[in-house]
Amino acid sequence: MKTFIILLLTLWTQAALAEVEVRTWRALGGFKTDASFVRYDAGTVYLKKTDGSTISVRIERLVEQDRAVVLELAGDHARGAIPAGQIEKPTGRRELTWQELVRGELWPEQMEDNVKNALTGLKRSWSHAESEYFIIHYQEVGFAKQVARMADFQYQYIAADLPGFKERVSEKSHIVVVRNQEEWKTFLQNAKAAPEWAGAYVHGMVMYLYDTDNSKANANILAHEMSHLVLNRFFRLPPPLWLNEGLAEWYGNLGHSAFKGQKVDVERGLGKQENPFPVAAITGLKQYPNDTQEVNRFYATSQQLVGMLMLRKDQPAFVQFLQAITVDGKSFMEPLAEVYNLGDLNAFQEAFDDFLD
Repeated sequence: MKTFIILLLTLWTQAALAEVEVRTWRALGGFKTDASFVRYDAGTVYLKKTDGSTISVRIERLVEQDRAVVLELAGDHARGAIPAGQIEKPTGRRELTWQELVRGELWPEQMEDNVKNALTGLKRSWSHAESEYFIIHYQEVGFAKQVARMADFQYQYIAADLPGFKERVSEKSHIVVVRNQEEWKTFLQNAKAAPEWAGAYVHGMVMYLYDTDNSKANANILAHEMSHLVLNRFFRLPPPLWLNEGLAEWYGNLGHSAFKGQKVDVERGLGKQENPFPVAAITGLKQYPNDTQEVNRFYATSQQLVGMLMLRKDQPAFVQFLQAITVDGKSFMEPLAEVYNLGDLNAFQEAFDDFLD
């Protein structure tokens, strides 16, 4: 009898596998593979190859026809972000729109005089250029072009992931690239527009950063601050501190990985959270903690909270939640109850605890 049951299970499993269609999946850059669809989860498509191995790929890397197949197969089981636009990583100098700007008042109108004077008072003179989405002000062209390429990609990535938002401004945002740490420190001391410990910052439609001479540090700083710069174009009202920084961490990590062409496992990418802030404490913060360790704890917890909301329901639900706060001006507790059925901070905390487990 036991042998008969095992035989039936084996035959059923083989029949079920036979029903899963093996097809050729194509991605940008000419990549293709024969595999069957396994699942779609939080922006990542999981496929089983004919040799039995499982691979994953971000949905925006697939060609348009295959993206439609994914959503059809996933149906009601799709979880997480579904980018609205086709995103392609810019590669090579030919794909970078870079035009030198030499005439007119090139600094942004909204830049305060103390900031402009601090920049123009530095040792090295300034040049100005225009990429597809940004105005770049720089002292050395090499790092500035790297910034422009990643900035243009990150802009497209975030805009595609938040399809319900409309830009509030028509002019391009600005990026100021200081050439090294020495000049950066001098700039911060003279401008007095940001803490002297800051490695970069965003003010309105302008981002300020410098070349740290460390490629990994440069990428992490740029990805995070770029998220702020892009999101500022869409938000009418600023989100709470935890949500603002959590979004920047979320898109900074995902956008930078996608830019490098890496596979993005969203849930694994969040990592484990040690000693998170209590929900009531972090959502009540109006300013950053003073202690460095507490600042790191704040950023990590903020990213986990945003990750939980991103993955709890589908992407349109998160867009609805975010619009209610940054466009309609509601307290985050209202859409938290309406969209996620979390009616108070205790329910929010319980959901967060379950997510972290």
